[in-house]
Amino acid sequence: MLGHNVRVIRPPRLPAACALLAGALVLGGCSDSTSSSPQAGPRSSGGTSSTTTGSSPTASGAVVQGVRLTPDGSSLKVGDTARVSWQPDQKKTGVIAVRVTELEKVPIKAFQDWRLTGAVLRSTPYYVHASVRNLGSTDLSGMPVPLYVLDRNNTLLESSTFRARYDACPSRPFPSSFTQGKKTSVCLVYFAPHHGRLDAVSFRPTQDVDGITWRGPVVVVKAKQSKKNH
Repeated sequence: MLGHNVRVIRPPRLPAACALLAGALVLGGCSDSTSSSPQAGPRSSGGTSSTTTGSSPTASGAVVQGVRLTPDGSSLKVGDTARVSWQPDQKKTGVIAVRVTELEKVPIKAFQDWRLTGAVLRSTPYYVHASVRNLGSTDLSGMPVPLYVLDRNNTLLESSTFRARYDACPSRPFPSSFTQGKKTSVCLVYFAPHHGRLDAVSFRPTQDVDGITWRGPVVVVKAKQSKKNH
C-alpha cells in the first residue's frame, strides 16, 4: 500500500535547447505552463468502494448508478480495470474506468530528433498504454489523464506532453467530445530521472490517500523512433 510521504515531481523543465532540430516544435514539458499535481478528489477515505446500492457518490453529491469505485490502496495487475472518481479541476468531477494495458521501457534514442538537456539524457523514458471509459456525466474533453508513474524512489512522475504530434506515443489529454460512455486508448510518456526504474503506475487523486497501483512486466523496446510532423 502506497505511503503518504510519496513525492510528486513534474516532467523535466527543459530550456529552448529541447526544440526539435528541424524546427521550433518543443516538448510541452519545456514550457512554463504548469500541469497539476494530484488534486483533492472525491475518493472514499476507507476501504469500501461503494454504497450498498451499487452507486458511488462523487464530491459534488452526484451519484453514478451501478458504478462501484475501486478502493484506495488497491494493488492491481496490468490488464486489470479500476473505476475511480476524482476532480481534474475545482469545477469538474470525473468518474472513469481505466485499464492499464502495457508498460514499455524505451531507449533515450527514441527521442533522437529532439535536442535534450543533460538532465533528460540521464533519464529513462517509459511508455504507459491504457484504455479509459468515461462513466460519469461530466465532459472530460481536454482533461489530463490522471495516471502517474511511481519509481523505485517512491516518487510520482507526471507524464510529459508534446506541442506537436509524437506518433510513437502521443501523450495527450483526453480527446474532444470525451463524454459519458465514450472510450479512448492513450499512451503516455514519462521520463524517470537519474535513469530511474518504473515500479508501478498509480492513480492518486490526492496525496493524503493511498493510490491505486498497477504492476506488471515492463517490455524493453530496443528501438522505437519518433516521427516528426510539421
